[in-house]
Amino acid sequence: MQYNLQTTLPTNLEITSNKNYKKPASWPDIRKNTENGHIYLLVDDRYPIGLTATATGGYSVKIDNTAYADYNSGAQFSMADWSAYSDTEGYTIDYPAGASKAHIIDIYPQSESENITAFRCSRVAASGNESQGILWAHFNLTNKANITQCFCGGTYSNVQYNNNAMLAITAKNNTINMTGFDQLVGGNAVVEYMPVFISDETARLFIAGTTGKVLEKITIKNFVCTNRFDYAFGNAQSLKQINFVNCQIAPQNLSNAFTNVYSLPKLPQIDFTNATNMTSFLTNAESLQDTVLDVSAATGLTRIGCYGSAEHFMAGFKGLRVSNQAPFTGTSSQINVSYTGMDRTALVQLFNDLPTVSDGQVINITGCTGSPDLTDDDKAIATEKGWSITD
Repeated sequence: MQYNLQTTLPTNLEITSNKNYKKPASWPDIRKNTENGHIYLLVDDRYPIGLTATATGGYSVKIDNTAYADYNSGAQFSMADWSAYSDTEGYTIDYPAGASKAHIIDIYPQSESENITAFRCSRVAASGNESQGILWAHFNLTNKANITQCFCGGTYSNVQYNNNAMLAITAKNNTINMTGFDQLVGGNAVVEYMPVFISDETARLFIAGTTGKVLEKITIKNFVCTNRFDYAFGNAQSLKQINFVNCQIAPQNLSNAFTNVYSLPKLPQIDFTNATNMTSFLTNAESLQDTVLDVSAATGLTRIGCYGSAEHFMAGFKGLRVSNQAPFTGTSSQINVSYTGMDRTALVQLFNDLPTVSDGQVINITGCTGSPDLTDDDKAIATEKGWSITD
């Protein structure tokens, strides 16, 4: 796969994947003749599309460069049925399979002195989940914008709307300056080109789900995260590189942050001082290189899971250091390092780090490299502190 995350917007949008396709020549280039302050969408007209934008004085919509309607700030534009557009309107496209027509939606503030400060898709149907038809989104904004749940609604497990056909998100100067970043894309989208995200605001980082299955590299700059990092890169199965530049990543909730990151060789820099929940923090990272995870600064930690499976053994996970002040009051197993490359020395070190507990806390070391080598005296280090060992 090829990903272009350079500092300037490429002249030609290159999209390639293990399906061996590129950006179809039939697609119009929605970056041409763009205006500042506008957002452009290339949409497949077999699907509905709904959206809202926030701009003082309202926003307007053009379709295929023809004025469509004006909307109050926060009001919804929706197009549930494209049949009103004749066969001569729009752009003839030959990808995705089955597509025939696409349209360019142009969203912009009614007043030239205003900015679009928030944008997101929204469900068109009255209830239930729905697939929408965005193929490509381009942000030509120079101001910060809230793009929380931008192309995916609801929670990841109960999506209300998503854009399954979406291939690319681009931005002027390849940068999106944001104030909100949460569930950017969901569903079965195959987003293979993403810009650099910049924010100096506290926001949740969540670029997880099926989108991540094809994403190999992401760069995030000037991002502050002090609360939620849960599911941040969950199911990013092809992800090989995470670049945090001038970021403050010191969250409390890190549950499922790196689940099923099969291809990731190295974790990014994270400050664990505030961490309280690290349930299934790192799982099935079979490409992980020699890593000793030190969360000993997390004195409020209730649960942590760094584990593989028989199918996805985490040989590169070599050790875990925890605080002897941490309460570990979460559900069992409070510590899970099963199916990892922790040898006897590393396991004994972890036992020595453990706090004394009284609520039947459990540590799971099943399948660890060093589990068969532990002596009864080694295990007693943990059990005499009140811990039960699952091996």
